[in-house]
Amino acid sequence: MAELAQARHWHRQGDLARAIAAYRRALEADPHDASAWHDCAVALLQAGRPDQAAATAEQGLRLAPGHPDLLLVLAQARQRAGQPAEALASAAAATAAAPANPLGWLLRGRLEALSGADAAEASLRRAVALAPGLDEAWHYLGEVLQRQGRWDEAAQAYARAMRSQPGEIMNIGLCAERAGRLEQARQAYARMCALYPRRRDCLARLAHVEAMLCDFAAAQASTARLAALLEAGPGDPDDCPEPFALAHLPLAAAPRREAVRHYVRRILRRVPAPLPPRPPGHGPRLRLGYIGADFGRHAVGLLLRGLFAAHDRRRVEVLGYSLRRHDDPVAAALAAEFDVFHDLQGVPAETVARRIREDAVDVLVDLGGYTAGARPEVLALRPAPVQLGWLGFIDGHEAPWLDGLLLDGHVQPEDAPWPWSDRVLRLPGLLFPCGPLPSGTPDRARFGLPEGVPLLASFNNSYKLDAELVQAWVRILEQAPRAHLAVYLPAEARPHFLCAWQEMGGDAARLHLLGHVPFEAQADRAASCDLCLDAFRYQAGATALSAVAAGLPLLSREGDRPLARLGVAVNRFLGLDELVCTDTGQYIGRAAALANDPARLDALRARMRRAAAATGLFDPRRTAAAIEALAGRLAASASRTEARAP
Repeated sequence: MAELAQARHWHRQGDLARAIAAYRRALEADPHDASAWHDCAVALLQAGRPDQAAATAEQGLRLAPGHPDLLLVLAQARQRAGQPAEALASAAAATAAAPANPLGWLLRGRLEALSGADAAEASLRRAVALAPGLDEAWHYLGEVLQRQGRWDEAAQAYARAMRSQPGEIMNIGLCAERAGRLEQARQAYARMCALYPRRRDCLARLAHVEAMLCDFAAAQASTARLAALLEAGPGDPDDCPEPFALAHLPLAAAPRREAVRHYVRRILRRVPAPLPPRPPGHGPRLRLGYIGADFGRHAVGLLLRGLFAAHDRRRVEVLGYSLRRHDDPVAAALAAEFDVFHDLQGVPAETVARRIREDAVDVLVDLGGYTAGARPEVLALRPAPVQLGWLGFIDGHEAPWLDGLLLDGHVQPEDAPWPWSDRVLRLPGLLFPCGPLPSGTPDRARFGLPEGVPLLASFNNSYKLDAELVQAWVRILEQAPRAHLAVYLPAEARPHFLCAWQEMGGDAARLHLLGHVPFEAQADRAASCDLCLDAFRYQAGATALSAVAAGLPLLSREGDRPLARLGVAVNRFLGLDELVCTDTGQYIGRAAALANDPARLDALRARMRRAAAATGLFDPRRTAAAIEALAGRLAASASRTEARAP
């Protein structure tokens, strides 16, 4: 007993080495003391020796089966040792042994949340019911609800956690942003930046939402602050700006690349070891898998319609892995195109990866990258011999789990700088897939648009706009005095946009702000316009293809990164080089010239329709065949490499 008391004294003093030695002597003298086994395991865990902590807890459990405290420390040790499934099993056993212990439910819920399992909600609600002041449980409950898109409930949970963690205001801002409450999100991010002025992740979110609000001056200032912090290095291991926000902000390539690498390192820290490798190429047909969160009524989902059905079933078998459930006709139609389709919403990452591996997928195509709902940790587990990134995130990934990014020679020309480590694989022609899209019927009266005048339009998301672009639009209208401009903007972005428009000398009488309309109605609205003016730093993708289908030419300016060449790619694929401008001055001049020459616009529209038909722009087989050919070569190469391996 004296030895045990001494061990606990040293433990309280933080002298872990002497405490562990004393615990072991005490256990040699009395191996039946479960609390001593527990305390020794805790000390080993605190000393950074999780494997030894787990072994110690297991020894104690052999002498005291079902001891809840030993089960809890075993769960923690297994988690830190990189054994998430075993950790969760131990936590579940602990809650069964002591159902009134809120800490057990907290640990179980946290492990379920980290694995992506929706079952975490019930465990965490049990924890806060037993201990309403358990702020950590409220935090993880907020994470689970946020992942399910239950924004208001998630924000309420985070607000409860703020009693001890003021940084939860960042998560409240994320929920507000996802719910479309942009000013509320901005206020939350600003509060977070005031609390932690050197946090890169909150500055990136602030700059992003300011861009969404079209508050150009504020976004520029926040981006400048973010750039200075990124130049100083990555900082805190958990301070990782999201790559999606970094992709469109005007940041230098080198610090942006390092920030993405920092984000990738955090992903790798949170996943267990990759699955054992599976030899590729053992079936009669190539097994081609697609994984993503947007198999439904989403910009990506709408582009994918018809693609999976267009694959040649003599050569490939097509499998789909949906990370987010969609309840709409587009989702049902997409699911029906696959040979095998799995709804995996809320399924832990390791389970998703094992499902893919058990399905013997040869080539896995990730459609999400770092966008909302994506699960890069699944790819990090390496469930398939060949893994590719495509479509959802058209920028550098710095992802060691990808064998290449599918781009094309227009968005990433051979001679254009590529500051990323990712291998670029160029699809022939155009990276965008596309099935038939509605051609639309012109009807300006229906949309409250002016009759009898040249009508220019922008349908891009508001965060793609910037001050240089808006100034160019003002100058276009100055040089085309009869033209009007219609701009899609969410309601909260309009005050800042109108302020900028006025300050730049824009004619308010010729500006028409547009709201959201259903996809089918958007085709009619686009068909009612004469020329679409693309953004500069993040161009139209799905929007560009919809415009072409509606007979609306798209004027674009060539940029310095893939996202700034999306509309350019569509025009060059169609052979419409006159709609690609080299600089802003040329963009202004050509837009004005086209607006002033209706006959030239009509001729251009006719050429565009002929080019779309001749190139197979709206034929899903165009892209399906390109992916089949590329995937087949990569799978064959992987098989040869496997065969040569010792």
